Amino acid sequence: MRRVSEELTVGNNQTFFKETEYIPAINQAAARYYKIVLVVGRSGSGKTNLLKKIYAEMQIPLLNLGIGLSQKLLPLTTRERKLKACETISALIDVEGASRLAVDNTEIIFDPSLMINPLGLLQSLSRTHLLIWSWNGVVENGHVTYAYPGHPEYQRISTSEITLITL
Repeated sequence: MRRVSEELTVGNNQTFFKETEYIPAINQAAARYYKIVLVVGRSGSGKTNLLKKIYAEMQIPLLNLGIGLSQKLLPLTTRERKLKACETISALIDVEGASRLAVDNTEIIFDPSLMINPLGLLQSLSRTHLLIWSWNGVVENGHVTYAYPGHPEYQRISTSEITLITL
């Protein structure tokens, strides 16, 4: 690992930024094929506050995915929810009409009943939108994790090709 002007680079495609370096993180992600910035931290670490700051300072719309998706899926059956979850998330992002979008309260994508592949979803959405995505978890050994091993919502995803802001 080496230090390069306040950013930490591991390997060729993986970069970690501090909370205060969100502008360079967003600029780096904008130049990538998958335009994703994960804002990673445990519950209460300041992810929402950082997204609100980005919204205010950079005029990047802020979407509360938990509320938006829940409202759209509530009238559907369990089977319909599973079938329409990814399509509904895409529609919520598209309705904002912005090429850059901050997305908070994303824990709903880990609901096992929705059967969403979080990395596949992010990659699909980030081809056409720059996403600054809140991730409730930790970074360890080149992966971001959500929940803990053995938990039904546990996810461990490689961070290669993803820009990270760690809190």
